[in-house]
Amino acid sequence: MLLAVLAVAALAWWLHREGVLLPNLLRLGGAAAAGLLAFRLLTSGRIVLALAAAAAGFAWWAWSGKAKILPASRDIGQTRQLASAAKLLGVPADAGSDVIWQAWRRAMATAHPDAGGSDAQAQALTDARDLLVAAAEKRRETGR
Repeated sequence: MLLAVLAVAALAWWLHREGVLLPNLLRLGGAAAAGLLAFRLLTSGRIVLALAAAAAGFAWWAWSGKAKILPASRDIGQTRQLASAAKLLGVPADAGSDVIWQAWRRAMATAHPDAGGSDAQAQALTDARDLLVAAAEKRRETGR
């Protein structure tokens, strides 16, 4: 049982690091509780009750599944890239295009090679700007 609890804790930690635990805590918590109960009943020899608990957990998972739990792996990578780019420019990840451009201009004032910076710094800032502006335009088009 301790091993199952540790596995659930490790999974919860990973989901928290990926940013999907808190928005889906009720769904994940209900399914995890039903899964642990089913595991405990199974290890005590109550197979029928374990199956019922597992079915209840699955039903909860399906019923409360309106929210997207795990984004596709490319979405996770893109989210990390957006967060990294936003951190580099010092703006929120959901900033508008005008805010991104202003932050890029401020950062380029010191990062540009003519101002004592390096080509690598300037290129990193430009790449971050392009990524964030594209995401902002996509959000504007989709209305999110």
